[in-house]
Amino acid sequence: MKSSVLSFAASLALQCIGAVQAGVITPSSPTVSIKNGTVHGIKDQVWNQDYFLGIPYARPPVGPLRFRPPQYINTKLGNINAKQYGVHCFGYGADQDGFTQSEDCLTINIVRPAGTPSHAKLPVALWIHGGGFREGGGPDLRYNMSFMVDQSKKIGSPIIGITFNYRLSGWGFLSGSEVEGTQNLNAGLKDQRLAMHWVKENIKAFGGDPNKVTIFGESAGGASVGMQQTAFNGRDDGLFRGAIQQSGSPIYWGPMKSPKDFQAEFNALAIAAGCADAPSPLNCLRDAPATVLNTMFPDQWWQPVLDGQFLTEYGSQALKNGRYVKVPTIVGTTSDEGGSFGTIGAHHDGHIAAYFATTSSWSSTTIQELLTLYPADVSIPPAENFTGQDDGTSLPENGPAYHRAAAFVGDYMFIANRRHTAEILASQNVPVWSFRFRAVPNGLPAYSGAGHFAEVGFVFHNLNGDGYDGPYDNGNPLGGPKAAEYAGLANFVCRSWIRFIAHRDPRVGTSSSDVKWVPYGHGSGKRQIVFDIISTGGSYIETDDYRKEGIAFMNEHSLQTQR
Repeated sequence: MKSSVLSFAASLALQCIGAVQAGVITPSSPTVSIKNGTVHGIKDQVWNQDYFLGIPYARPPVGPLRFRPPQYINTKLGNINAKQYGVHCFGYGADQDGFTQSEDCLTINIVRPAGTPSHAKLPVALWIHGGGFREGGGPDLRYNMSFMVDQSKKIGSPIIGITFNYRLSGWGFLSGSEVEGTQNLNAGLKDQRLAMHWVKENIKAFGGDPNKVTIFGESAGGASVGMQQTAFNGRDDGLFRGAIQQSGSPIYWGPMKSPKDFQAEFNALAIAAGCADAPSPLNCLRDAPATVLNTMFPDQWWQPVLDGQFLTEYGSQALKNGRYVKVPTIVGTTSDEGGSFGTIGAHHDGHIAAYFATTSSWSSTTIQELLTLYPADVSIPPAENFTGQDDGTSLPENGPAYHRAAAFVGDYMFIANRRHTAEILASQNVPVWSFRFRAVPNGLPAYSGAGHFAEVGFVFHNLNGDGYDGPYDNGNPLGGPKAAEYAGLANFVCRSWIRFIAHRDPRVGTSSSDVKWVPYGHGSGKRQIVFDIISTGGSYIETDDYRKEGIAFMNEHSLQTQR
């Protein structure tokens, strides 16, 4: 994310970079020997942590390897200079601002307590970033692992934190009939998979336990976690023992399409690159200048597809059929996901119906049925206050039906899927915990509620707002007059994640004053934790039954919506 704000730890690391950019390795640098070479990192004296940044985990996906699955590095690399983050993968959106981008981008970043010996066997937290599969990257300072690793030491459950890049947009998700059947679909998801294999193979040398890896992510990252659980018909390759899905799940937020659904995009790309009449348009695109592709991809929305190999069925089917890796799982959303995606200018049923006609595969009859289940007085638990029509006086640009539409949209994209996932896992006796995050970040108006991404700063204990800019006051969602309350909630949320990563149960080691996060159950036992600051009610346990009829209808019609 574009920002000039750096944590002191990151600043120190960047100060060190100047001395090593020419390949100079200082004697005090922490070093780790892996199969491909010797990794030279940075020791941060202030945070007492070791950083190993920008380590290649796959061969550069360029030239003949473009639009192909990632390839293992099968040669010795010698001394690996891991003192600065690598570049972002090519992507399109605000999350790319301020970052150098390249096609050669498959790198991984490791943060550990300083001097961790190779026999320490620490649990590992592996973050998959979000961004709609079209933007974002491991070097984003909002995902700085230093704060979480520091918190893990403070509660006596030290962990190792990892972020990484994967290919985005058409670079990672090119599709069409020319790609179908070539095993080159969903390359971005396969990047993620190879990164997990790299961790499995190498993390012991850094002091991590390859059998104690938890994967977690938000939005497209949360969806990725779910897809990794259902990959290859739920085949368990022993790559992770826990999963955290934040605002994403195996059930996709929109229709899960087939390769042929992207044929028009592929054809337009081939024409722009002068490859339409080539014997193999796909091979021709591998030789096309990156500048040409970068002029086309921003206007195209490439996504994961059902490829018959990595993803063989809709997520709802995979869960129902038990074809997923059954490990302890946390699932959750923010309270007001739809406030970030709701229809602007929604004044009546027609506007809402038109929105869903273009963003879902529901029939017009189904949309009308759903509208009856989301009446004008649709309720959502306070203090979100989406309790009826806005009169339009305070938010004329949103329209009087905006809050109703936001509830509708949030359920469709995230909340219904989260509930469905929790229900199925619990019914199959998979340990699962569910959450709803309702703390409204600093600087946002109350009407916005706790929107998409609101919990991320709390998960990473990012009290300084590193990597953030607007719309938050002073660029810090955890700052402002409620900073102390936000810090208290960040302690609880971040440490709950750490306890789950370390012990596969977020309740282990909690204090008597902490709300006990009960597992999700059946019937009246469908309970989840609500995370909030003290001044707006504090955290508590609720029965997960709000908007019961509408959400149930959506989940009963998952296949109609190709999810």
